[in-house]
Amino acid sequence: MKMAISNEMKTEKIIVAGILVAVFFWAKTTDLSAKPYKVKTYFNYADGVKKDSIVKLSGVEVGRVENVSLVYTPETKIELVLSIDKKAKIREDAVAFISTSGMIGDAYIGIAQGSTEKEFIKEGGQMASEDPIEMRKLTKKADAIADNLDKTLAQVKSLVADNKAKVDGIAANLEATSVNFKEFSEDIKQHPWKLLMKGK
Repeated sequence: MKMAISNEMKTEKIIVAGILVAVFFWAKTTDLSAKPYKVKTYFNYADGVKKDSIVKLSGVEVGRVENVSLVYTPETKIELVLSIDKKAKIREDAVAFISTSGMIGDAYIGIAQGSTEKEFIKEGGQMASEDPIEMRKLTKKADAIADNLDKTLAQVKSLVADNKAKVDGIAANLEATSVNFKEFSEDIKQHPWKLLMKGK
């Protein structure tokens, strides 16, 4: 005598079969060997960079910042561990830099690809970096330039004030010469024979 299979057991079998089919297709379509690899880089200044910040290679997103930490070697550095997509190949002479999306966007790590003569960085490798310009230093430099410009303008004004009479005299002489030349030119146009007489 056959035992009747309950509706609950049939449902369970269908669910299990569905899960097995899903796992099978996932295993077939997923490249288990494409696990991200880690690359380290170091900065002296890394404002805005945090864990999970985007990493871009030649403008294309290829990974994330996995960890941000301070190291002392003996100078203080910011160590960034980058998790890079296995399909993204980075040359050994590539350079990492910090940039932002737009004017006030989030900071991200950009990578300028290196030369084709170099090998690709392997798991745990280190990449060179280029520190961003600190806004504090940029502002300080701009203030220094503005201060020098103010001093230069003050010196020019003082020089003009001290030599106003000379400057006015030179301007008057130039104006008089211009008037005389204009009168001479008009006179020659009207009486060209005068040039012949002067030449004799």
